[in-house]
Amino acid sequence: MRCPGQRGFTLVELLIAIGIMALLGVMASALLNGALQNQDHVAERQQQLERVALALQMMRRDLEQLTPRIPRDEQGDPLPARLVAEQIGENSELEFVHGGRRLLPGQVLNSSLERVRYEVEDGVLLRYSAAVADPTENSPRQRRELLEDVGRFVVSFYDGSRWTSFWPPSTQLNALQPTGLRIELDVGPWADIEMNVLLPELVQ
Repeated sequence: MRCPGQRGFTLVELLIAIGIMALLGVMASALLNGALQNQDHVAERQQQLERVALALQMMRRDLEQLTPRIPRDEQGDPLPARLVAEQIGENSELEFVHGGRRLLPGQVLNSSLERVRYEVEDGVLLRYSAAVADPTENSPRQRRELLEDVGRFVVSFYDGSRWTSFWPPSTQLNALQPTGLRIELDVGPWADIEMNVLLPELVQ
């Protein structure tokens, strides 16, 4: 209780002021932590989107450099088409040879061709590559993880009149390559990501 003629705050008033300031500090700290968490979440999502864009760009580049040659399997027998693919469950597996492989300075190679394979293993989209067009069992292969948390990877092929999930299609076993293809992806929170690729003009 304040005495007559006394100036200043009572102990009760000081305790109330300190309590209000502490409450405001806790609220400000909670708001700051929430803002920082949201910022981290947004940054993580942005990085995921950048990885998706990079993976799609890599696949497009590989496909647009499809070579006009029939690859061979590990036993040396020719594959049924320039590009071979099948769908297993929800996911596709795709294999072909492309040109334009970049050579490192001072590296001497006989060819710029590269055999690549795209497939999903345990929710991870992988790119396997061999530095030769027709690798054998002993040929070294590079394994690169492109995307994680992949729920679906489906490749469809357009033969000029209809779409199919396999190549070569069962009705056209002598078809060398499709006109184009469509890639569909479900990655993390993003579903139905789609990219269309027009393949190089078919040369017999």
